[in-house]
Amino acid sequence: MFKNLLSTSLVCFIFFNCSMAKKTDENNVSNLLALLVAANTNPGCSISNTEAIKSNLTQVESKPRTKYTISACDEAGFNSLGLSQSEVTKGATGTSGTSVLYTNNDVMLATNKGGTSIEVSFTMNSASSSLDVIGYGSGSPLSGPTYRLIAGAQTQYKNTSNVFGNTGKGGSVSAPIPAVGTNYTYCLDFQYTMGGSRFLNGFNKPCSEVSDAERGSMAYYPIMQMMNVPVYTGGNRLGFVLNGVTVTSFTIGSIVSNTEM
Repeated sequence: MFKNLLSTSLVCFIFFNCSMAKKTDENNVSNLLALLVAANTNPGCSISNTEAIKSNLTQVESKPRTKYTISACDEAGFNSLGLSQSEVTKGATGTSGTSVLYTNNDVMLATNKGGTSIEVSFTMNSASSSLDVIGYGSGSPLSGPTYRLIAGAQTQYKNTSNVFGNTGKGGSVSAPIPAVGTNYTYCLDFQYTMGGSRFLNGFNKPCSEVSDAERGSMAYYPIMQMMNVPVYTGGNRLGFVLNGVTVTSFTIGSIVSNTEM
């Protein structure tokens, strides 16, 4: 009996290790599910699932999105959600270009599934405020393709030379300009097409409020960058630089854009 039990345990152990060795996009999902279970029960510092946004692009999977609510997180709360921070106070509020918040695990979705959408709710606290949203990031400090949302100015992006420049927009819309003291929710795509192109497409509204017409035509993208976008192969972490900014939540899901070239 002991011999049979030992054999069964050995088989299970080998199977478990072989399964764990397979590094796929499912590992990222497992990490997030584990955090859902372990997260702080404080509703102002928690992780939850939210409704998927169905895509018309065949490679994009319509899975539930993962929402991080961080409006009441302290350092212990951030840790419980798998987040690290430096110079970020409860709220979550940063005061300078060295105020950073980032995921400890890989949370960005596989590029062969179209990339990742980040929905972020934020407030600019002064006329010099800016918020960097860094996707497919790696290193310390975190570096990767970046949106820079700026108080009183057009959204910028970090190009392949690591220099920030203005994004473009569709011809039928205006570029969104965040005002100080107002709460905004932006839906920002880090898109990767089947042809290997990298696009930064954003909307100044929650992802669920972007209409099919807006999603389906580049003319309606208020934030759009289709050239000189850095590669998405550096890593799969997500980070923020909160320079005079308060972020209350962010949500990770499949891209909202329904166009590609």
